[in-house]
Amino acid sequence: MTQEGVSQPPQSRLDELERTCFVIMPFGKKDVGGREVDFNAVFTEVFQPAIEQVTTPENEPLLAARTDMDAFSGSINQDMFEYIVYSRVAFADISGFNPNVFYEVGARHSAQESGTVLFRQTGHAIPFDITTIKVFEYDHEPTDSAEASRAFITQVLSDSLKRTHLDSPIRLALRAQWTGDPGRKLPTSGTDREAVAIADQPPASNRTETTSAEMWRKRETERFMRDAEEAARLGDLELAKTNYWGALRFDPLNVIARMRLGLTLKHQGRHYDALEEFTTVVKLAPSYGEAWREKGVVEGLIARRIPSEARNDVPWLADGYESLRRATKLNPNDFDAWSSLGGVLKNVRGDLAGARETYAHAAKISGGHPYPLLNALKLEAQATGALDLDAVEDQLAAAERLRRGQVEADPPTDTPWSFFDLAELRLYQNDEKGFIEFVKKGIASSDAEWQPETFRDTLHMSLVENGIDLPGLTEGLALIDEPFTTEA
Repeated sequence: MTQEGVSQPPQSRLDELERTCFVIMPFGKKDVGGREVDFNAVFTEVFQPAIEQVTTPENEPLLAARTDMDAFSGSINQDMFEYIVYSRVAFADISGFNPNVFYEVGARHSAQESGTVLFRQTGHAIPFDITTIKVFEYDHEPTDSAEASRAFITQVLSDSLKRTHLDSPIRLALRAQWTGDPGRKLPTSGTDREAVAIADQPPASNRTETTSAEMWRKRETERFMRDAEEAARLGDLELAKTNYWGALRFDPLNVIARMRLGLTLKHQGRHYDALEEFTTVVKLAPSYGEAWREKGVVEGLIARRIPSEARNDVPWLADGYESLRRATKLNPNDFDAWSSLGGVLKNVRGDLAGARETYAHAAKISGGHPYPLLNALKLEAQATGALDLDAVEDQLAAAERLRRGQVEADPPTDTPWSFFDLAELRLYQNDEKGFIEFVKKGIASSDAEWQPETFRDTLHMSLVENGIDLPGLTEGLALIDEPFTTEA
């Protein structure tokens, strides 16, 4: 892993780093979603044993390293930066939005175009800035979840070492910006770089003029991207959209700008415009699994607006199924893609049995994310007239931990659905008081009448109409029929 222009460590150190997985994560006990997490215990009980089960393609055991775990004789920053730049793999846990973690991830993405894997604790939010990057989920408690997480991390790292896919958004954007082709392999050696530079040079007569124009376009692209991301962080989606468009005027093949624009348009509810951007991205980068997922999501949202009989008259109209299947093949453990596929099967194709199976698979690989889990349970109730809650006891516990962390945040996040999901989880535990309490909080946090009505209707269809009566169900649903008012 030669890094030109950087003073390299001795060969013995480089050999060691070729077998090293550098773990970028918080130290000690930190608050994550309203609960205290001992990250030192997470490292020793989950990350380290999972990493040490991985073997490199050269049949060498992968070594887990964390800077605070080493006894350094020199500057800790020097050794840390060597780990960031030269390690075979960098494993980052972004849970808790630790600023040091994000700094080190940014440095790694600048230094290496592949070999960086991001993880988060189940249900922990992803900042808008990195929504285009694949982030895997893990859970460190209870014991069964930790064991499953260790096996999953080992699998992800083993696959990453075999495939070496480009995973740095910085390098991906620069490829598109410098070469006009996001899939083109940038030269790594000095000889290769020189040959490409000579081949790409314009005639001597206009070389200076062309180079100057290219540098100007590059600076303008960077300026628009910087302004767009700042606007997105501040929640000004309209300004973000305008700046992403500006970046694409100077660099139409920049897949990161186009992906971010698509996500912004999707958040604005402009699904046709978003679909156009995601379609372009998958043409530029066919192996970009997240782009296929987002394409399938908006295709499904568009298809849902069209009555089924009208869709039958236009068989060429995509409903999201094929795009989402492609996403699951590219990223088999992307539970968001599997969940979205379940939504298409349920809400667009009317395949309730297929949707139930798909939601259950998404819930399993996510370790108990509430969205696919609760959908799978409601479809089970509709299909069988019963609920087998013992089979998903651990998943229900994980889902409740996630939602409790969200409702206990200041302010609560993902409302009103975090409250309604927690109410449903309490219902399945026969906690009448807790169910009614969180139904009331869900209603109070709703900003539109359709939100509590949707919650009521799904439980009525899946439980009440199938004769499943749980403590507090009738009383809780009746609260939604009272006059609706929004909080000031």
